[in-house]
Amino acid sequence: QEDLLTLSSKVIASNDEFLKRIDLCLDPKNGFIRNGESDGHLALKSFARDYLNSFCRVPESEIKYEYPLIGFEVDVVDKDLFYPTECGDTNALKLEKYLGLPTTKKKLILPYPHSTDVKVFEFIANPSFFEYIKHKQKFLNQKNAKLR
Repeated sequence: QEDLLTLSSKVIASNDEFLKRIDLCLDPKNGFIRNGESDGHLALKSFARDYLNSFCRVPESEIKYEYPLIGFEVDVVDKDLFYPTECGDTNALKLEKYLGLPTTKKKLILPYPHSTDVKVFEFIANPSFFEYIKHKQKFLNQKNAKLR
């Protein structure tokens, strides 16, 4: 309602393709590294990689995983930090923080499909988003000053 964000979504895989991708990711010969994450999360990260490569034109060699970024770890991102991508369940604060970065062109989220198609949600910050962030920071600074 406040025109802070532009949101779009698109289906990038069927649920059957998601299940097949889980099997592909579990096969050690395919080179996927498990860092204690779920099968579904690993599959979503592989879809995120494919999406960055195909739709955002990011070379596979420039894609990073579990990259530390402003106090969080982003699941998948390009080396230029244009497309921070979260897979599965996501802290809403990450949306605001990543969109507020000067490098971010789009914030992408691939939620767990839960027996439906795999979708990617693209968030783009509108100019009013940055005005909101300035206002919020000013408010928080004033509030913190009163506590000192």
